[in-house]
Amino acid sequence: MKWYYFLILGVFSVVFVSNFYFEPIVVLGLTTTTSTVAVTGQAVLTQSDYRWYVNGDVLTPTSSLAGENTATSTPAGGEIIRFRMNLLAGQNVGSGLIFKLQYSNSTSSGFTDLGTTSTWVFYDNTGVADGQIIATTLLTNSNTGESYGESNPSATSPNAILSGQYGEWDWVVQNNSASTSTSWYFRMIYSSGTVLDAYSRFPTLSAVSAATTTTPTSTSPGGGGGSPGGGGGGSLIFPKPIFPVFDPEGPTKPRPDSPCDNVALQKVDLSGDCRVDLIDLSILLYYYEDEGSTIARYDFDDSGVVDFPDVSVLMFYWTK
Repeated sequence: MKWYYFLILGVFSVVFVSNFYFEPIVVLGLTTTTSTVAVTGQAVLTQSDYRWYVNGDVLTPTSSLAGENTATSTPAGGEIIRFRMNLLAGQNVGSGLIFKLQYSNSTSSGFTDLGTTSTWVFYDNTGVADGQIIATTLLTNSNTGESYGESNPSATSPNAILSGQYGEWDWVVQNNSASTSTSWYFRMIYSSGTVLDAYSRFPTLSAVSAATTTTPTSTSPGGGGGSPGGGGGGSLIFPKPIFPVFDPEGPTKPRPDSPCDNVALQKVDLSGDCRVDLIDLSILLYYYEDEGSTIARYDFDDSGVVDFPDVSVLMFYWTK
């Protein structure tokens, strides 16, 4: 006699017989039940849009510093700046995620967590609680408000994000020791240190160009062979100006500091850049036809009024 033993494994049955021969057979008519579990781990997330704002001690900032996805200048040391950014979900993402904010001067490497003594640090707005849920989204594509952040790691994300939708976060940071001559980039990562699946954009602070300095050059009045009113024999006739004799100690009325050695040039160098050019002419024309003691600085021939002879004096010292 053969004895049969049946063991049900999923949709398969294995039949054992007394001579140890076995064979698998499919048990027909069985049904299985599957269930869908929401993903709450490191799902597909892409860093997407951002916008910079003036910081305020309120949950929703109101004054933007630039358009969406547009960089603004790196703030000076000690200054505070605010930004909103969103993440795009490539599939349904549950709540409960925790992130960290990082910075770098490159989009490809060198990212560092914001801390208490780092180059960029967080700022505490006393009127807004760290981790407070965003009530109003500001970015065009955002669908869900997440949290406001003043520290690493972030608060646990309060809301799920559906596939194809965007969740929005708010961060407030302060320049602790960052150079303004360098561009800076920010990104979110998981609190575990794992980067997001993709980065379409980085909130960017652009480098501030250093001011251009001009080396003073000594120019003799009327140099270059030109003459006032010259230029090919045109019909325009300039009135002959009266050139005053200037006090070697310089004018008594306050004016911009100038390193020029030419005292006469200093008199007509209204912008203080050691040149006489369109900037100085524009300043002079602003006071054109004004009179009285308040315009003495611009009244080169001491006639009591800013008029054409003063323009002629300025043109005489024009820097080539």
